[in-house]
Amino acid sequence: GVPENLREIARKNQPNMEISNSGDSWTIKTVVGEKVKDSTFKIGEEFDSVSLTGQPLKCTVALNGEEMTETQKAGDIVVTITRKVENGQLLSTMTINGVSAVIKFQKA
Repeated sequence: GVPENLREIARKNQPNMEISNSGDSWTIKTVVGEKVKDSTFKIGEEFDSVSLTGQPLKCTVALNGEEMTETQKAGDIVVTITRKVENGQLLSTMTINGVSAVIKFQKA
């Protein structure tokens, strides 16, 4: 699970996400309070990353039309994050062990 101190940070702070690309390289920067996760990758290529909780991850990102799907693996745990723009909002749906949560981001 998520440590209590990180839950408290999430409750007190609005997460911010910035997605950009240059050529075939993409960057996703996520900021929650003082925690920052910055990942640069190429679509379809596995890359190493670290979660906001400090856990090492193996990740792959796919594009399917207007939908970006990131698969994160930490040991035998698999997290799927699907991102898409809908009605002017970025919807980020995270699924772990059949349980999903949605975060809605407003464009700044």
